[in-house]
Amino acid sequence: MQKKYFQILIGLLILSTLYLPKDFIVDRVASQWLFLSVINLGALSYNLFLTFRGKLKLFKIPVSLKILLILFLWALFSILYTSSFQVTVIDISRFFIYLVTFYNLLIVFNEVEISFKQLSYLFTILLLYEAFFPYQALYRVMTEGMFGNITNLPSYLYGKASNINITSFSIALKVPFLIYLYYNEKSNFLRVIFITLIILCYVLLNLTDTRAITLTNYFILLIIFLFGIINLNKKVFLKSTILILIIFFSFNLPSLINSKRSDKNQELISLTRTNDESSNQRIRYYKAGIKQIINNPVLGVGHGSWKIESVKYDKESAVQYIVPYHMHNDFLQFGAELGLVGIILYIIFFFSIFFRYIIDVKKFKIRYDLKRLVSLLFLTIIFFDSNLNFPYARPMVYLQFLLFIAFLENQHKKNSI
Repeated sequence: MQKKYFQILIGLLILSTLYLPKDFIVDRVASQWLFLSVINLGALSYNLFLTFRGKLKLFKIPVSLKILLILFLWALFSILYTSSFQVTVIDISRFFIYLVTFYNLLIVFNEVEISFKQLSYLFTILLLYEAFFPYQALYRVMTEGMFGNITNLPSYLYGKASNINITSFSIALKVPFLIYLYYNEKSNFLRVIFITLIILCYVLLNLTDTRAITLTNYFILLIIFLFGIINLNKKVFLKSTILILIIFFSFNLPSLINSKRSDKNQELISLTRTNDESSNQRIRYYKAGIKQIINNPVLGVGHGSWKIESVKYDKESAVQYIVPYHMHNDFLQFGAELGLVGIILYIIFFFSIFFRYIIDVKKFKIRYDLKRLVSLLFLTIIFFDSNLNFPYARPMVYLQFLLFIAFLENQHKKNSI
């Protein structure tokens, strides 16, 4: 029993990395990496000690951990040819922290029985805590009469994150679990609470003004619509219809109430404009990454070295000393740094458990129950974030991804027995 509670403590300590204090800290991400390394190396030592003594449950290494380990070894090999040994060592050390974190989370879920509903409540609690701080800032802005006069409202809504993109996607990743509780809950009172939380989430996501979230949201609505149709169940279809309307109108509510708020449909249209600086910047980065993969398809430039190699691709467009530190696409960045082997391994790691959990390969059929809907919604959100931002470099987002796929690996293992 003591062993079980210790594993719960490990899981909670890992999650606490998301919300470390950021006051008086110059580089919050660096502090997260430091805390995460200390916690996980301690947890790894404890788990290895229990393993050697035969105190842990039988643990079969899942496919995702094997793939991640191979990718790590390939990244480790890049030390031999990287353009910057120091930079590569730093990034490989962070990769190792993720690898150990994932292993420890797999142990946690192997030792502690956690249901999908319990996990959903855990993410809901995290959401309540995380959303409190942006709403607290919003309340202060409104009570001081500044709401209509602020030109950059998102800068007030960072909350516990250090960037508005991190805040928006971290919140968005938790919404699928609210949706699970909304569909699954029989109590009308609790269902109303979950609907209210969904509304508050999407109002906040509107206020963050991140176009990546806007684009992601339309795909979320489409998936929920298809789920409502495929199930051939009137109750499910009715709940899906209500949910779609709630999400659509709550996401657009601030824009409808306040004419100064940007129209979300116009935001998507602006992505196609040739004079849109943000879109052009990302396209420029993507082209540079593709060129790098073509120029060196086997080895790449070395793990973490893109921030150095990118200078020669973007020097004509660079402003002062600003260079493309990240490519705003995790998949392409793995390809540029570790070649085709790197990008293929990362894609397999990224999608493997979701496909195995959603698709029944033996029966050649797609599972479309509520748990698979949540998994697909979560995958959609993290996929868009990975293609438009760089969640791999942001522990606050990526830890949630590792946590969920560790949970899914455990669920898939139990279903396969």
